[in-house]
Order: sequence, then C-alpha cells, then structure tokens
Amino acid sequence: MRITRQNAIHLWEERYGMQRFVRDFHGNLMCKEGYGDPNYFIAYWGHRVYCGWNIHHILPIASGGTNHKENLICTNIATNEIAEDKTTFWIDDSLYQVQRTPSGNGHRIYKIR
Repeated sequence: MRITRQNAIHLWEERYGMQRFVRDFHGNLMCKEGYGDPNYFIAYWGHRVYCGWNIHHILPIASGGTNHKENLICTNIATNEIAEDKTTFWIDDSLYQVQRTPSGNGHRIYKIR
C-alpha cells in the first residue's frame, strides 16, 4: 500500500470505523482529522492535548518490513517518532518489542514491561 493521505484515512476507517478519536498502542490520543499534522492539538477538559497521527510500520522496512497493510498501524506522531525504525524501544516507562505473531504470518508490537 502506498502511504498517502487518502490511503491512511482508508486504513483508519478499516481499523476504527467512523470513530473520530482513538488511542494508539501506547495509549496516546489520535484524532482522525489530525493525520500528518505535527501541530494538531485539541482542547480536552481545559488541557491542550496533542493528537496528530501517521502510519507506522510494525516491522520496520530496515528490518525487512513492507508497506503491506497488515504491517501498518496508525500511531500518534509522538509515538511514531520514539519508535522510529527500532524493533525494541521504550516509551515513557514501557518497553515494547516487535515480535512475530503466534500464527507466524505477521508481526505485532508487544508490551514487555
């Protein structure tokens, strides 16, 4: 899948339907309208909350991943910037690792700690 705005929105709708707000695997908020916007904030209970998002490769391209939609997830841009192209990474106090799924036909990001 080519990563374009149109394809990203389509992936969002496949995964989340018409929901406007969802949380990524780490729990960071994403807003459907915030795709690709590193400055997308909303007001939430009197606080300014960042919720721009983009597409993240579960298994990074550098590690053999592809642009196939089963290898792509929506993530808050801040989450994506920390994960980068790593297969093991910390976000706040949580350790994540990309591992093969139990069925052996894909990869998933697992929280290990």
